[in-house]
Amino acid sequence: MKTILVTGATDGIGRETAKELAEKGHRIIIHGRSENKAWKVKEELNKINSEVEHKIAIADLESQQQVLDLSTQLKEEEDKIDVLINNAGIYQNQLEFSEDKIEKTIAVNYHSHFVLTLLLLPLLEKSDDPRIINFSSMVHAHNLDTDKIWDPINFNGSQAYSDSKLAMILFTFKLDRIVNGITVNCLHPGVINTKLLRQGWGAGGSSVEKGAVTPVYLALSDEVKGESGGYFVNKNKKKPTEAAFKQELQDQLWNKSIEMIKYQEILNKIPDQFLN
Repeated sequence: MKTILVTGATDGIGRETAKELAEKGHRIIIHGRSENKAWKVKEELNKINSEVEHKIAIADLESQQQVLDLSTQLKEEEDKIDVLINNAGIYQNQLEFSEDKIEKTIAVNYHSHFVLTLLLLPLLEKSDDPRIINFSSMVHAHNLDTDKIWDPINFNGSQAYSDSKLAMILFTFKLDRIVNGITVNCLHPGVINTKLLRQGWGAGGSSVEKGAVTPVYLALSDEVKGESGGYFVNKNKKKPTEAAFKQELQDQLWNKSIEMIKYQEILNKIPDQFLN
């Protein structure tokens, strides 16, 4: 039995992924912003598999302080995390900023997961098959201005979303270069009929069941055990945009992402090898 943390597990693909992993006998840490929604998902998972004590973990990913609090709680209460699925995401139709003065799309979709992942590495390292799975999208941008994404001059919701998804690929590829003993991959789940899709692009898309196929595969399959640094679509490794492979761009984003951490307490908890 694996312990699997799914961010954004109270809705859409995240919820379906959590359900399917529970059906396969695994213990889920259900992350969400809403405690009511998280309890409903926990009740669902308990019906699917009552042998396991699933867990709720509440945090608003717009807040670096709440991300820190979440990681602290998990490190106090968990022996290990086997799989971290960084799924949570938003689509913004207008420019808004997080409490840390970062544009909300990049804050939630990318930077919160960057911070959370680095804070949870000690728990992942205790697993005998630790895996990090980052949600990206086929609509990821073809390039990235690592200075302007945090506070865009001319905001466009679609561009902000695409930027956040390229950032997730760059993060995946960079982390794969520098982390030892943990596999890290990213994926495009498909064009799935979720609240996010409807907000950004209107109706349409495939079922959430189809959207869960690749994350469940990457979380559990022996076929990808030891496989790292990949971008997957429909369970197959694909090639993202050329910019994703540029180590200079990966490094620029990483360094800027460290710079955008607002709390010394977070920086103090990140191993030095990831700060340089």
